[in-house]
Amino acid sequence: MEGKMMSKEKIYQEIERGEHIFILPHVLPDGDTIGSSLALFLALKKVGKKPYVLLSDDIPYHLTFLPIGDIQREIAETITPDLVIAVDCSDMERLGSRRKYIEQASISLNIDHHITNTRFASVNWVDDEAAATGEMIYTLIKDMGISLDQEIATCLYAAITTDTGSFKYSNTTPKTHRIAAELLASGIPLNGITTEIYQNKPAYQVKLLSVVLNTLEFCYSGKLALLHVTQDMLDGTGAKVSDTDGLIEYARDIKGVEVGVLLKELEPGEIKVGFRSKYNIDVSKVAGQFGGGGHTKASGCTIKGDMKNVKEAVVNAFKNIL
Repeated sequence: MEGKMMSKEKIYQEIERGEHIFILPHVLPDGDTIGSSLALFLALKKVGKKPYVLLSDDIPYHLTFLPIGDIQREIAETITPDLVIAVDCSDMERLGSRRKYIEQASISLNIDHHITNTRFASVNWVDDEAAATGEMIYTLIKDMGISLDQEIATCLYAAITTDTGSFKYSNTTPKTHRIAAELLASGIPLNGITTEIYQNKPAYQVKLLSVVLNTLEFCYSGKLALLHVTQDMLDGTGAKVSDTDGLIEYARDIKGVEVGVLLKELEPGEIKVGFRSKYNIDVSKVAGQFGGGGHTKASGCTIKGDMKNVKEAVVNAFKNIL
């Protein structure tokens, strides 16, 4: 804990010194990385900094109510950052081609809550007890004396509610609820936020769900459930990879299932695999076998190969576990 505090203080010092600041969410973005990055962007802008959120990936539909217009796909080469901050990234691979900004930076910061974080930046603040990186960004903003306005609070609430499964997951703590209470007290439109995130799916996402559910398979006496998504399924329903967020829960939430798996074809020969554990199985160790990582109950990796072979490899990885 002492080391974390030292790292956190160094984070504050470097942000105070910086002016042009690049903020990097992870690839295949989720609510935590988007909400946290935007909250940090808005807070830094509020105190006279010149922040930039850089991300070329599609934003999941349920997060488009956030101020995503502030996210830039490209940045002028004439802008040289004083500071580069990776947000909610467990390793450099999660940055994709934007890892060059970390590699080229004189000072880079890593703010994350994944237990498998590789401490890849020059200054690392990793708190694996935080339910979401959004909790850490909340702490940073508060400790730096920046006031929480409704827009910042909305981004933080979106980060925290999505990464805790709307406060259902075991990573939710009393601190999580205390932070959520303060965000609510700031006057955020709670009903509007929950409607946008959980109750406003476009028709093509529901069509994709119906197709994906037909791929359901069980292994190990029903303890492992797998779903998969191919590019043909996406093309046929008009959906994107970013529309697959949340599909894995349909595998995990089945009675008797201990681990749910979702395999997504990113492109021919490249499969993104997500793991969700319901009880006591540490899926970060399984993801680690394939070069991935994450949390004890929620992890992922990317594997080269076709869907059939990757699925077989994933199933075999649980042979001595389930």
